[in-house]
Amino acid sequence: MVALHGELGSGKTTFIKGIAEALGLDDPVSSPTFALIHEYGNPPELYHFDCYRETALERWESLGLAEYFDDEVISVIEWAEIIAPLLPERAIHVTLSHGADENERLIEVAQ
Repeated sequence: MVALHGELGSGKTTFIKGIAEALGLDDPVSSPTFALIHEYGNPPELYHFDCYRETALERWESLGLAEYFDDEVISVIEWAEIIAPLLPERAIHVTLSHGADENERLIEVAQ
């Protein structure tokens, strides 16, 4: 479980593309801003959530969010602070921010 934090354009989706590549997944990775959830692999090895447009906790609960938090599948959530009360304690929090250079990113990891 990885909870991603960072402003627009900080590299959250690019970070998830890197995870998919490291897992050897060939699926094209894109932000599920409007779909809310993308699954990669068959069977799924990676769940990708985007909470940017849907901020109601009740909506995420009705989608069965907790059922996706399986120990066998990596779950990565963009804009995780929006659903913070629903995140399991075991979540790893990764904060991405812009560095001094246009293409530089700073990464903070906390649990």
